[in-house]
Amino acid sequence: MRFLCSIFALSLCASLCNAQAPTNDAAMLKVARAKYDAPFDRNLKSFDCAVEFNWKQHWKETYRLGDEGTDEQIEKFVQPIHNRVTVTRKDAVVSSGMTDEQEQKLPGGMAEGLLEHAVRLSLHTWLYASDNVLLPPNDASIHFESSPSGYQLGFKNRNVDVAMMLTRDMSLQSMGVKGSDSDRQEFEFHPGPQGFLLGSWTMGEDGNFTPGNRLIFTYTYQSVGGFQLPAQVAVNRESHREVWHYKLTDCTVKTGK
Repeated sequence: MRFLCSIFALSLCASLCNAQAPTNDAAMLKVARAKYDAPFDRNLKSFDCAVEFNWKQHWKETYRLGDEGTDEQIEKFVQPIHNRVTVTRKDAVVSSGMTDEQEQKLPGGMAEGLLEHAVRLSLHTWLYASDNVLLPPNDASIHFESSPSGYQLGFKNRNVDVAMMLTRDMSLQSMGVKGSDSDRQEFEFHPGPQGFLLGSWTMGEDGNFTPGNRLIFTYTYQSVGGFQLPAQVAVNRESHREVWHYKLTDCTVKTGK
């Protein structure tokens, strides 16, 4: 989807953390990288969790199209499905324990497919924020300036001027193409044991950042094996009045160099 393509190409950076901080842009970028929790840089290879989801609660919060299956079908065939998700540095794979063909033939199977998509999309988004992929490459031409809220970081990405706004503690607030609000993205990061953790990420669907057309991802955290992993996740797709809330439980981690 185009709304994801643009965010993956953009980057994050930060600025001075105290009076002793480095003053050149390249050194400031290194300081910024160290401010954000990056579990896959600390030997995390993957984690695997059960996905808890309540369909009855979901229909209270979401506009129903009518082709997802009846309440009876979902309660009997879909709610009992024990989904798990495995997350690596590059992917998030949801498994229902059934083949695609079995899911398609299942009464209410469309609902299961929609849930799996919401889980994948939200964890892919989390991966980009938690793996320093938002940061510009070390050889990028970057420039920091002071702003009323903290700092503005500017750099070029494929000949496009990108502007990012950060607080004084280097927490990313927003980013987008300079001079344009259409592809604006907004963030909330919160301090964690190993650095900033993504609390929320708001973007425009298909690059259109207007109320009623936004995707809003929110995350809370749990500690598993010394890593901060998503615990409760919400996806709000305003254009379709879809809200997805799920929990990750029974998590295990794999580590290694």
